[in-house]
Amino acid sequence: MLCCALGLLALLTGASARGLRALLGAWPVAIIAGGAATALAVLVPHHLDHYRQRAQAHDRTVLAEIVAAPLCSGRPS
Repeated sequence: MLCCALGLLALLTGASARGLRALLGAWPVAIIAGGAATALAVLVPHHLDHYRQRAQAHDRTVLAEIVAAPLCSGRPS
């Protein structure tokens, strides 16, 4: 978990001392960004699996399925 937090910190600051000083003064933004990144990390595999299943059902690639139905409702069609 600590390595994930450090990776996020490095990503947000651009691994620079100036960016670190800016981040230390902006903890609420860093916490929100960390929460958003965590939520995306949880949701992306679910949606990719959903699109993979739809692509197999429609006999096309995942990219073609995303283009054909860009808004995932979570329901099979």
